[in-house]
Amino acid sequence: MKSDKRLQGGPAVPNGDALFGSLFAQTAVGVAVISPEGVFARVNEALCRMLGYGEQELLQKNVRDVTHADDLESTQEIRLELLAGPGARVHERRYLRKDGSALWVQVVGALVRDGSGSPQCFVALVHDITELKLAQDALKASESRFRRMVELSSDWYWVQDENFRFVQLTGVEKRGIDPEAFIGKARWELQGPGSLPEKAWQQHREKLERHEPFSDFVYTVPDNAGEMRYLSVTGEPIFDPQGKFKGYHGVGKDVTEKARGLKDLEDSEERYRMLFDIHPRPMWVVENKTLRFLAVNHAAVDHYGYSREEFLSMTAEQLRPPEDIAQLLKDFQDPSRSYMQRVARHRKKSG
Repeated sequence: MKSDKRLQGGPAVPNGDALFGSLFAQTAVGVAVISPEGVFARVNEALCRMLGYGEQELLQKNVRDVTHADDLESTQEIRLELLAGPGARVHERRYLRKDGSALWVQVVGALVRDGSGSPQCFVALVHDITELKLAQDALKASESRFRRMVELSSDWYWVQDENFRFVQLTGVEKRGIDPEAFIGKARWELQGPGSLPEKAWQQHREKLERHEPFSDFVYTVPDNAGEMRYLSVTGEPIFDPQGKFKGYHGVGKDVTEKARGLKDLEDSEERYRMLFDIHPRPMWVVENKTLRFLAVNHAAVDHYGYSREEFLSMTAEQLRPPEDIAQLLKDFQDPSRSYMQRVARHRKKSG
C-alpha cells in the first residue's frame, strides 16, 4: 500500500484509494460503481439500506433490475450520453426497493475512462428525494384545485412570494386588468383612490405576517382604462417541505358591479353585508332572544382573536365579564329599545 503524502507544513493526506474507500463507506449518500454493461460492481451501505438489499444481493443486479419500468428508456438515454462525451449528468428517476415499492432518487452519474480513453466504469451518487417529490406533488395538486376553482368561477389565480409580491396571475386580464401591473408589487402598492382605510390595510398585513389564511378581502385597483375595479381575494400560505414560509397563493373575483350597485341599494341586505364586511371597526349581529352571534365582520375577527366559526358558535354573554351579564340581559330584554349605546367591557380570546 502506498504511504501517505504530506503537504508542506501540513497533515498527511491519504492516497487516492484510501481516501475514496473512506468516503465510499462513510457517506450518507448512496454510491455505486457500475460496469459499462450496467452491472453493480461496488455499492456502499447507504445504497443497500436505501434499496433494502444486502451488499452481495445488490452486486448480482443490473441497474435495469432496480429501475422502474417507466424510467428504463430515459436511463438508457443518459447512459448513451455519458458514453458519447465528457461531463456528469444529473437526473431524476424511480428505483424499486427489494419489497417492490418505488422511491424517487436524484442520480449524479459520471463515466470513468482508462488511460487509453476506453470506458472503465460508471460512478453514481444516489440521493433519496421521495419526500421532496411527495411534497411537490401535493403542492401541484393544491395548485390544480385552485386553478379548477378559477375555471369554474371565471375568476383568477394568483401567487405571491415570501415578501407578498405577486409573481404570477392567471385570468385577471379577462377583467381588463394588465397582469404585468401586478408583478413584483405587493397588494397595498396597487390600491386605487377610495380604497380601504389605512387601519384595514394594517390588519390585513399583520395577518399576512402571521402567515394565516384569509378570505374575501376587498380592495380597489385601476384597470387598463383607469376605472376603479373592486377585487375580492382569498388566499392561503405556502410552506416548503421543511416548513419554511414561501409566500401565498389564492383566487380573486371582480365585485365591481356589486360595489357600484350599492349606491342605488342603500336599504338592501346586499349593501349592508358589503359595508358590514369591510367596515374597519368590529361589528356583529346578535339574535335578540338567545344572544347568539348571527354574523361578524372581518374587523371583529381580527380584533377579538376568535375565528368566524368560533364567533358563530358563541353568544354575546361570552364576551362579557360575569359581573356585567345581568345588565346585558336587561338591555336586550327591554322591548321598548330599538337602539342602544353603552360603554361596556369585552374580553378577547386571549383573556
